[in-house]
Amino acid sequence: MGDLTQQLLDAVGIMFLGMGLVYLFLSLLILGIHLVAKWCAKDVALDRNAKEQQKIQQSALAASAAPLDPKVVAAITLAVRQYRSQIE
Repeated sequence: MGDLTQQLLDAVGIMFLGMGLVYLFLSLLILGIHLVAKWCAKDVALDRNAKEQQKIQQSALAASAAPLDPKVVAAITLAVRQYRSQIE
């Protein structure tokens, strides 16, 4: 009877050890996920700032670009119409 009791106590000890290790692993995993999420959020914020600056530069370049010549626009329009009529 004493041997069975000792085996059950050993089994309960091993069970608590295993559950404790699983709890420790999951806690570390959650902590790691939170750290990576904070790190990625900083990168996303930096990317957003870079994209906003790039949009501002592109809009400035577009505003400074010379308008298209109406003759060139008419020639392109005519070429597209002619091409589409050949396809149909």
